[in-house]
Amino acid sequence: MMTLTTISEKKSDTEARVFWRAGTKKRGILDVTLDFAHADSALIAELVALQHLLFDRKVFDREPGAGAGYKLVVSKGAIRKLALGKSNKAYATKFAAFLSNRMKGVTIEVSQDYEFMAKPDEVEPELLGGEREVYANTYDAIETPAMGRVLVTQHAVEQYQARITSGSPKKPWASLVGRLMHPELRMMKVDEKVLRHKARKYGRSDNVEFWGHPTSVFVYQVLREDNGDRVLVTVFERSEP
Repeated sequence: MMTLTTISEKKSDTEARVFWRAGTKKRGILDVTLDFAHADSALIAELVALQHLLFDRKVFDREPGAGAGYKLVVSKGAIRKLALGKSNKAYATKFAAFLSNRMKGVTIEVSQDYEFMAKPDEVEPELLGGEREVYANTYDAIETPAMGRVLVTQHAVEQYQARITSGSPKKPWASLVGRLMHPELRMMKVDEKVLRHKARKYGRSDNVEFWGHPTSVFVYQVLREDNGDRVLVTVFERSEP
């Protein structure tokens, strides 16, 4: 099991230091600066550091597509509660959304053991900006060949897992993203009756799109934002390809 260990220490309401190691050889120190002030800056900074190390830094030489096979040893018990949806720290919910979406099923343990951690006099701490806009999201942004930038919401992943009839995928996020990467996905025509329904639901219908492939039963419903991003809101199977 691939294990990432982190320990966060509060420096101020906007700054925290996060010690990290992946195994016993890869290790470092991140000085995280939030773009807002909060008394629980150490908790938020640790969640920011986890996202950075897993998805940007790729400390395991890959970008995780599921939580299975990974273990996070963290210093704050609230992180485990947030992953389980049992925390009362609502302000940290969006920062922890990746734990129940892309990393769903990850093993989380709590420890404050500094063994094998880097020391400040051994390595130069790296600066990391903990911008709310970047790290507090309920979606994962991916770049697709056909649709461009797509924001994959947790709801869409859950709908995909619930509605797929060919068997429940062990890694639903990765499975769904793999389908979205098909280079021949195309926009599908939609009945006017459906568009009227979407207009009632979303307030407008001119930004509602349905994508699919002629040989596949899957339909991907997205909302196109003004900046060009597409938000995947749900997935369903049509009766016939």
